[in-house]
Amino acid sequence: MRKVGWSPAFQTSLSKRIILRSYLWGGRAISNRISILGSVIATFGFFFLPLLEIKPNRLASGIPVNLFEIPGDTRFLVLFILALLPIALSFMEERGRRGWSLVIIGNLLIFLTLLLSAGAGIQLLEGSEALFEEGTRISNPRIFTSSAIALGLLGGYIVLFGGLRDLVAEKTASIVRLIASLIGPVLVLLMLLSGTLDIFSIMVEFYERGATLGQRFIEHFVFVLVSLAAGLVIGIALGLWAARDERAEDMILYTVGIIQTIPSLALFGVLLVPLARLGDRAFVEVAGFILMMLVVGLVLLFFLRFIQGSLPERLRSWSIILSFAVMFIPLALITILLITFGFRVILNIFLDESLRQVVIWVALGVLQFPVLLWLGRRIEREATAKRLRYVRYGLLALSLVGLLYLGLNGAGQVIRGRQLADITIRNLGVSGIGTAPAIIALTLYSLLPLVRNTYAGLKNVDPAIIDSGKGMGMTAAQIFFQIELPLALPIIMAGVRNAAISLVGIAAVASIIGAGALGDFILLGVNTTSVDLILLGAIPAIILAVVLDALLQILEGLLISPGIQRPSQ
Repeated sequence: MRKVGWSPAFQTSLSKRIILRSYLWGGRAISNRISILGSVIATFGFFFLPLLEIKPNRLASGIPVNLFEIPGDTRFLVLFILALLPIALSFMEERGRRGWSLVIIGNLLIFLTLLLSAGAGIQLLEGSEALFEEGTRISNPRIFTSSAIALGLLGGYIVLFGGLRDLVAEKTASIVRLIASLIGPVLVLLMLLSGTLDIFSIMVEFYERGATLGQRFIEHFVFVLVSLAAGLVIGIALGLWAARDERAEDMILYTVGIIQTIPSLALFGVLLVPLARLGDRAFVEVAGFILMMLVVGLVLLFFLRFIQGSLPERLRSWSIILSFAVMFIPLALITILLITFGFRVILNIFLDESLRQVVIWVALGVLQFPVLLWLGRRIEREATAKRLRYVRYGLLALSLVGLLYLGLNGAGQVIRGRQLADITIRNLGVSGIGTAPAIIALTLYSLLPLVRNTYAGLKNVDPAIIDSGKGMGMTAAQIFFQIELPLALPIIMAGVRNAAISLVGIAAVASIIGAGALGDFILLGVNTTSVDLILLGAIPAIILAVVLDALLQILEGLLISPGIQRPSQ
């Protein structure tokens, strides 16, 4: 038999390469390669790419300005020197000093890239007439940020991240690392509040369109919130069904996978006609149809369940498909009405300034529940933990009362005092163009990570643990809520985070069918070739995705028992 393995000559050559590479990378003190990458990115941007672009007006073509072309003193070269420093610092042997040095350099790169660029922009505006050719009409000169600033900020963040990795290896306290990582962003925020960055064209557009931007941001957030909540309910239900029923497993997983492959524009087009027809119907008529179909479906399910034992194997699978098809229509209509009506209600609540204070108190009351739950797990005294449990549920009950008050107010704004006979499905938010097809499409797109992760999480639960629960006399519901769900929760939460981040990006496409959200600014910027408008829509979406992922990660840490948390947490 032929022996499988590496030859001695190849092993010797490989050992020599590993030893040589270890020597080149600093021997035992492995260099910080992440910070080297950030340094290369920032250096490339500052040396080869334009830092700013000055235009005679918002739409005309401009003049790119390199870092070395800025007139005046040489203080702008500090950026180039800062970009090169991490390469040298990355080979320091003492990891703690190296980490703190890279953190400082990374924060300085983030801060000075914007500060010095703003100072250079002021200089360019003061001498703008000399930069353009004679005859150029200068009506409202603008300073645009260019690619060197983007690479400088990206390189600074990567250098900062590399330094934080060294501090993690040195077991620096997490609160210290958090403060160190926030220095640069806090300085940038202070510059924004003080007006230092008002020289840039994107800030000019922000001041002109700030009110509209705020409304579009709320719309975008509500899109993500409602579609994620609806997808979570449907996805967990389908994932649980797939994990429990092997006959439905392939059908469910393949269906959500196929939905994910449909282009968003095609899905909007498919939904346009049926939703437009549905919107013209009276609510009473549709409600009667739903009730009739539910009764027919339940009778059919009961009948098939009664005769299923006497049916051949092939007919059993077809009976399941038939009952599913009959129940699908009323359940789909109920889901569409709940999602679209819920979106209109929640959007009205967020846009109504008179309800803003109630929204804040309800949000705080809901957020306290996982925080106090986490705190209660770490209190050893039973009496104190019991009091904390009463406080937790009491505040949650008050929040639910406030939530009911907000829901009634929002629903009243949607219905607007109409009589039940006068209400159409269009009054509840269902129409061929607008928010209805967008929110339904977003809900469908959220199903794949939610269903698959729920299915994978439940399937990965050790059967021996379930058998132990049965041996202790636990009911099926107790086994699910006390054993299976807590063990599967880390994987389910990973799916929730993936779905939330993807929905933030997909929601921007909904502007094509008049659904609003931040995509309005992106499309307007594309149509007018204005990079500032594109950034004005893209930057809040990026911030929303990052903040949402961080909040879900915190929620995951609060809800999941420390004994079953993933190693990355």
